[in-house]
Amino acid sequence: MHRLANELAALGQQVTCFSFSEKPDDARYQHVKLRATATSRVIAKFEAGYRFAALKTGMYDVLHYHGDDYLCKGSGRRVRTYYGSALYEALNARKIMRGFRQAVFYLLEWLSCLRRGQGVGISKTTRRALPLIKHIIPCGVPLSLYTPGLAKSPHPTILFVGDLDSRKRGRLLVDVFQSVIVKASHDAELCIVGPQQCSGPGIVHKGRITEQELIDEYRRAWIYCCPSSYEGFGVPLCEAMACGAAIVACDNGGVREIVSHNYNGLLCTPETLGAALCRLLSDTILRARLVANGSAFVKRFDMGEIARDYLRLYQSIQKASTL
Repeated sequence: MHRLANELAALGQQVTCFSFSEKPDDARYQHVKLRATATSRVIAKFEAGYRFAALKTGMYDVLHYHGDDYLCKGSGRRVRTYYGSALYEALNARKIMRGFRQAVFYLLEWLSCLRRGQGVGISKTTRRALPLIKHIIPCGVPLSLYTPGLAKSPHPTILFVGDLDSRKRGRLLVDVFQSVIVKASHDAELCIVGPQQCSGPGIVHKGRITEQELIDEYRRAWIYCCPSSYEGFGVPLCEAMACGAAIVACDNGGVREIVSHNYNGLLCTPETLGAALCRLLSDTILRARLVANGSAFVKRFDMGEIARDYLRLYQSIQKASTL
């Protein structure tokens, strides 16, 4: 949302964001911080919906929700972006209670879809779960920031971004790295960016890092690995391509909309993940070809172009309201 709002502001639009987050230092838009008051974790899950419904929005030409609008009234001015679907989150949940919560939110997504307004999905996979979505506008990457670096790591390096035990399946990659990759390449390194601690031979845990530090990690990595069981779209895949990393990803619907096997990445199964990583680490020519194709492919997801797609949608809404 921050990236989109910044680009819309750069296009001359007056943008106000309502969020529970602090205003980013580089924000070009107006920001209103909402105060979270829920003391229960269960109630907190629904507080955003309540807060958004209570906002006074009469002065705005377009109301663009990035989630939790199920209590808001339908309107011709309303746009809702669905960043994937809670259906797939439920189906890929590792814990029963998380699966149950996501199933509830899937019902709320349907409630949102049935209200008046324009629904936007970030991928065809999202629309399969929510077929009433009218538009598909993918997520974007600021390609002015995400660019290739001057040099790769001197030793084979695999980068992973995400949780270890969620649908991101970082633990799977750790196991494959220790059982397959280290044996094939003793100086290989697995760099993990994420909140959960992890250690072992060749493993470097970075924890939570800044955006610029993340860009630097993409640049030095030989391979960015995405072992997820589900991706609504897969922004890190685009970020990695833009920074010159080759891609290995477990095949699923969202990933397949970005990665074409043997063109701009390698698709695999959990069982063939180790073989795919070994192949790409050892094949310099293949790696270079995938990186070049990925760099060309990812240009279609430049955040400036995505913002223009949304601006055209906003303008069509305003035009319809004057007829």
